[in-house]
Amino acid sequence: MKSDKQRRKPRAVWIAGVALFLSAALAPQGARAQDPAPPEPSPPAVTTEPAHPVTQAAPPTGATYVGTERCLECHDGVEAKWKFNPHHGAEVAGAPGGKTVTCESCHGAGSLHAEAEGDKDDPKFATIRMFDKMKPADAAAVCETCHKTGQQFYWAQSAHSRNDVACQSCHSIHDAKAIAGKALLKADRSTNLCITCHQEKRAEIARTAHMPLKEGGMECSSCHNPHGSPGEKMIRYASNNELCGSCHMDKRGPFLWEHAPVRENCVTCHMPHGSNNDKVLAAKRPFLCQRCHIASRHPSDLYDRPDLVGNRLFNRSCTNCHSQIHGSNHPSGKTFLR
Repeated sequence: MKSDKQRRKPRAVWIAGVALFLSAALAPQGARAQDPAPPEPSPPAVTTEPAHPVTQAAPPTGATYVGTERCLECHDGVEAKWKFNPHHGAEVAGAPGGKTVTCESCHGAGSLHAEAEGDKDDPKFATIRMFDKMKPADAAAVCETCHKTGQQFYWAQSAHSRNDVACQSCHSIHDAKAIAGKALLKADRSTNLCITCHQEKRAEIARTAHMPLKEGGMECSSCHNPHGSPGEKMIRYASNNELCGSCHMDKRGPFLWEHAPVRENCVTCHMPHGSNNDKVLAAKRPFLCQRCHIASRHPSDLYDRPDLVGNRLFNRSCTNCHSQIHGSNHPSGKTFLR
């Protein structure tokens, strides 16, 4: 029979083995804890080419402002036009590169670009903003650093902005064609510029009855703000009636007797861009009136039968009698007769 000492001997060996195993497992961690910390990786070398050479808003690393004179050493053809540009000499609070607007105010710091000396393969060449290669939103953001109030206040919500129309699609800073450089437009008149895209309006303003757009009496921008507005269709007022009433004040009212469609919207009866009917009406009279007045008071026939014995072939306009069709202030003008 084994003694107690003999029975305790295997247990001691087993405990010693477990202790040896744990010490071996924990030894690497302790050793690593005593090792010195590895050196920090060195920062990557700074390259002269920016990460986003086109859309980057801030100047690239290492680029500095060199002044307009340095730009004109290569771009000498721009100098004559730049002197008469409304941006030339304009003072803007916080303008980069100086107190006045210069080339680098829009294109960014140009020292690295100048060092490229016109070599387009040199990465430094693309370190300035080139608006013809920028996304419309990025190009507009540069313009909005100055042009963000007034007529440009609603630009972000405008139909042009939401359809990726860039500022340079209509404006040319260095080669404007507008008379006297008005708004630096790419065309001589804003109307000629608008109809390059809005082709359907080109046909409408060529109709017999039209607003004096072709004659130069007004422009598309007389009624619309191409940079956006709180009104529909980018009109300059909150509603069509307010817009039309700004010129046609005799139709504005208020009247003692209101004509409902007139009060609601002028374009219910009129086509503002042009029509082949007189007074830019949407249809000839009496057919225009009978779109609503189908069976009230007067007979409901269309007055279009060739009845030579009747009085409905000539002078068949409703306004021959209802002359105050936009509204009347006469006590007896309920039916707009006076």
